[in-house]
Amino acid sequence: MPLRLLLVPTLATLLIGCGEPADQHAPTVATPAADPHAGHNHGPAGSDPITLNDMVQKNLGIGWAKAEYRVVQGVVRMPGRFESEPSARRLYQTPLAGRVEVLVTPFQQVDAGAPLYRLHAADWTRLQQELAAATGAAQAADDQFSAAEEHVAALAQALTLWTERLATLDRLGQDLGGQAAERAAAAGRVADLRIAAAGARRDLAEATRQARGADGTPGRGQAQVRLDLLLGQAAQLTGLTPEALLAVTAGMPAWATLAAIEVRAASPGVVEGAVASSGTWIDAHGTVLTVTDPAGVRLRAAGLQSDLPRLRNGLQARIVATDPAVATSLPATLVIGPMADSIDRSVELIARPAEGAGLPVWVRPGVTANLEVVLTGSPEDELAIPVAATIRDGLTTIYFRRDPEHPDQVTKVEADLGASDGRWVVVQSGLKEGDQVVLGGLYPLKLSQQQGGTQAGHFDPDGTFHTGKH
Repeated sequence: MPLRLLLVPTLATLLIGCGEPADQHAPTVATPAADPHAGHNHGPAGSDPITLNDMVQKNLGIGWAKAEYRVVQGVVRMPGRFESEPSARRLYQTPLAGRVEVLVTPFQQVDAGAPLYRLHAADWTRLQQELAAATGAAQAADDQFSAAEEHVAALAQALTLWTERLATLDRLGQDLGGQAAERAAAAGRVADLRIAAAGARRDLAEATRQARGADGTPGRGQAQVRLDLLLGQAAQLTGLTPEALLAVTAGMPAWATLAAIEVRAASPGVVEGAVASSGTWIDAHGTVLTVTDPAGVRLRAAGLQSDLPRLRNGLQARIVATDPAVATSLPATLVIGPMADSIDRSVELIARPAEGAGLPVWVRPGVTANLEVVLTGSPEDELAIPVAATIRDGLTTIYFRRDPEHPDQVTKVEADLGASDGRWVVVQSGLKEGDQVVLGGLYPLKLSQQQGGTQAGHFDPDGTFHTGKH
């Protein structure tokens, strides 16, 4: 058994140091004063406030828990394990085969939009060449459409003029005669122009399909559609929008200036430990690194099938640490799994932390925890404290209440307890909501207050323990 537990100072040793009189920094017994919580039962007669300075609290590992109203009876507790939500864990893979240049380190915290790695790929260079050709083709299609339109208009105008000339010659021939040769030449010219106009209209139709589409809408031509498809492919590979890829920089579109594909974080998180080395050749769809958002967690617990009639989705639930000394809990929403295990006679229960709830440091994927569910038909809230804040002292159970007006003082209270669910216990009297009780360091504090024990050590003013009286 540890010497700290065997050799514990009595209450009197809290008043002295190593050969020195007690000072204001050592644990002392305070002069009894009027109790600020009049009407509360603070323990047996003669239990005096105990002064604990900050150093003693630190060395004894003193922690605190608050008395709070909660449902104690009708609560079922089930073991579980935290796991990442599917949306909280993102694998970053190479869209193309190539050589990677990693820009982050394992376990680095990254924000959304932070660069993660660059990919140097030959296929990206080929795509840039296709984009250049498609851009030129789209521009040529627009130019060809404009030229074809002008050609058709010019031929139509010429045909109109020569048609009018032929009509004029017909009238003159009827009135004067002698216009046969000139009329024949004009008729031939009109015929040639009609043939040329038909060809020009065919050329215009083809140019329209290339530059305007079947319905003549600008930007729907075949050349433009091909360019848009290539831009969409480049946007998927780079994570940039088509508009950003077309933005002109130094006289060139942005897609033409990218020597490598730079992959950025889609959401904040922490880089996991397995990260590819810079300079590594990775095939297409190979994983470079993984980013996990620690806040995106859920608890997967196993409940008994016999509790199913009393469970339902949306029941009030809390996630609590497996360590009883940790008093913090996390409000959660209960979801009953769709499948049950016929062998274990259990059913999966999923608990997601309430939106906006701050996550304690012990909430991490892979950490075990307990799920507390308030069953349907449970009684009302009762004032309770953690069971870990109580301890047996001879034939009685005690706890130490913190003085709200003097936070460095505690009083030993003989507990008046009610029902318990194994983790929380109802307090019938002696406390009110919000009162603090000692949670961590309770056992050595209790032993230091025992009367009639063997004097085997003492506390120094700095809160350290030594064997011997002086």
